[in-house]
Amino acid sequence: MIDFKEVIAKEIAKAVELNYEELIIGIETPKEKEQGDYAFPCFRLAKVLKKSPQMIAEEIKGKIEIDDRLIDKIEVVGGYLNFFVKKDALVKTVIDEFNEKDGEYGKSDIGIGKNIIVEYSSPNIAKPFHIGHLRTTLIGNALYNTYKYLGYNTIRN
Repeated sequence: MIDFKEVIAKEIAKAVELNYEELIIGIETPKEKEQGDYAFPCFRLAKVLKKSPQMIAEEIKGKIEIDDRLIDKIEVVGGYLNFFVKKDALVKTVIDEFNEKDGEYGKSDIGIGKNIIVEYSSPNIAKPFHIGHLRTTLIGNALYNTYKYLGYNTIRN
């Protein structure tokens, strides 16, 4: 799968001749969808390059040569450089990864070595079982399956 954040960081690193590892940490996801898929704030570079963040963003935009099959457009807003990913490229990379993983798409080892307890559906034995119990049972089972898929040592209770 194409890591768009990595592609953006490499191109910015070429444009400003700075360390790629430092730049990739600075790339963030904007809060508003209209501001793009990724944003690079140029405020930290202002101290190093002794220019306004707006000017730095404009200069970087002029120097960047990102494949137009991956990035739809780049906008400068304030001191931010906003990147808009081509939706068809994103869809293609997700579908390719899904096909490549063959049933393991989305699986992670984030929970390996960690324990989690999922408690659900404790009906009162003095009352009849009803639809409300079924709802909590389904939600609890879904949580159990999700945590198990992420590698957690999951205990049902």
